[in-house]
Amino acid sequence: MSRADALTRNFPENGMKLLLELPGNVRDLLALTGEDLVQEIDLDRMRLVSGTFITSEYRHRASDVVLVAPYQGAPASRRRLMIIILIEHQSEPDPLMPLRMVDYVTQIFRRQERRWRARHGRSRAGFRLTPVLPVVFHTGTRSWKQVGTLPDLVRAGERYRRFTPVMECLFVNLPAIPARTLERHGGFLGWVLHLVQARRSRPAVFSRLLDRVVQRVKSMPEQDRERGEQLLSFMYNFVYLERDEAEKRRLLARIEAAAWSEDHRRELKRMGKTIAEALREEGHAEGFVESARSTLLRLLRKRFGAVPQAIADRIEGTFDLEQLTTWLDRFVTAESLEEMEIEAKG
Repeated sequence: MSRADALTRNFPENGMKLLLELPGNVRDLLALTGEDLVQEIDLDRMRLVSGTFITSEYRHRASDVVLVAPYQGAPASRRRLMIIILIEHQSEPDPLMPLRMVDYVTQIFRRQERRWRARHGRSRAGFRLTPVLPVVFHTGTRSWKQVGTLPDLVRAGERYRRFTPVMECLFVNLPAIPARTLERHGGFLGWVLHLVQARRSRPAVFSRLLDRVVQRVKSMPEQDRERGEQLLSFMYNFVYLERDEAEKRRLLARIEAAAWSEDHRRELKRMGKTIAEALREEGHAEGFVESARSTLLRLLRKRFGAVPQAIADRIEGTFDLEQLTTWLDRFVTAESLEEMEIEAKG
């Protein structure tokens, strides 16, 4: 599957994630944090770490990109750090984000330790963890005030702060960033993020902004052509999914006209057909999920009587068909609601 196909399929989760697998886009995103430490990282030599550190419970609302990069001027195999970018799609703030960040970073540290043991056996001599830079990138439509830290979730957290893991993160809160900041300090990605930020704008406003962003992306130097094509492909998917039918065809035609080559233009048109197919498939999948939810609730009420609202909310808020199927299988032998092991959201 090509990068364009991967971007088109499951676009809300994959679109921004695929953009952030390119060094130039990561550099632009980190520039928006204003963090001096970013200047020390050689992003031109970064590489993607395969796999995800997000549990199935959260995969419907976020995706992650894990990278490793050396410091400026250092050998790639020596002084380096890892970067985990957690891309949050939901508009509502997640109060458990500090706990999740601690969990993600700890998982990465534990993986480093397992790899050390695989190479060195039981010896711990010389073992050091590669530092991890956590980044939360909120792309929803409503601004979060802050991410917070783990003591915020602990009763009498300030009193027990020195006994509680405290982990800060770099926070890119897209809805709260002024458009001028995105365009002046966010590089080419910043211009595209301005378009994402304006997804609910009136047709005339969005149309004018799209023209400006397309022109900006087309001004990228030839050596960045692959990145430019990826940005245009992202914009094409974004417009197809976010804008109304009445304006969509005209906007997509403008993006197609900006393609670097006839091959790229044909690829964009093919993407439109692929998106339509993906939307049809997604509609079928959503139907299965909704059916599994209603069936599970109906069976639970029939066997166990009233279902606590917290558990009903947990089921209604589950988008993972595999998890719903697991609960349905468990229902066959469960003799009580407790044996179903459906944990209410905290």
